[in-house]
Amino acid sequence: MTRPNPGLPAMARPQRGFSMLEILVTLFLLTIWLLASAGVQSSSLQFNKAAQFRTQAVYLATELAERMQANKTATVAGGYVYSGEAITSPDCLTAACTSAQLSQFDLAEWNGRVTGALPNATVAVTMAGATPIVTYTIVIGWSDRRTDRTYSTSGTSESFSYTATKTILN
Repeated sequence: MTRPNPGLPAMARPQRGFSMLEILVTLFLLTIWLLASAGVQSSSLQFNKAAQFRTQAVYLATELAERMQANKTATVAGGYVYSGEAITSPDCLTAACTSAQLSQFDLAEWNGRVTGALPNATVAVTMAGATPIVTYTIVIGWSDRRTDRTYSTSGTSESFSYTATKTILN
């Protein structure tokens, strides 16, 4: 085994490995990278959930619009105007219903789907126009559960809404 000559300059000495300082710097950089990666993953999950809520709102508004199209008699008569209050509806699954009863059944069932799919959901359905052309505006609102954001209007969550219109020709 050869010993390094202490009389040689530092450049001429053979390198014997990494120093403790180099290892600590490497570990620090690796830790920062892993923490940043975890932060990106967390943000990705939050944005994915927000996109899921928007997709559900679009689906639910389309569902109500299709129900309106299928029940034109009640739709033209204003049977689908709704402000979000509780509805007691007949059971149109087991018994025959009139078009007005069917619209109440549709709204009650649809409202249950909206409140089940979106957090703190609010709905409003308004009508404009008169026979033979009526236009309904469907507004679905919900709160995003991001409590750690400082730009929130309520301090605990952000409110979002989706608005769709449906024109019915009789």
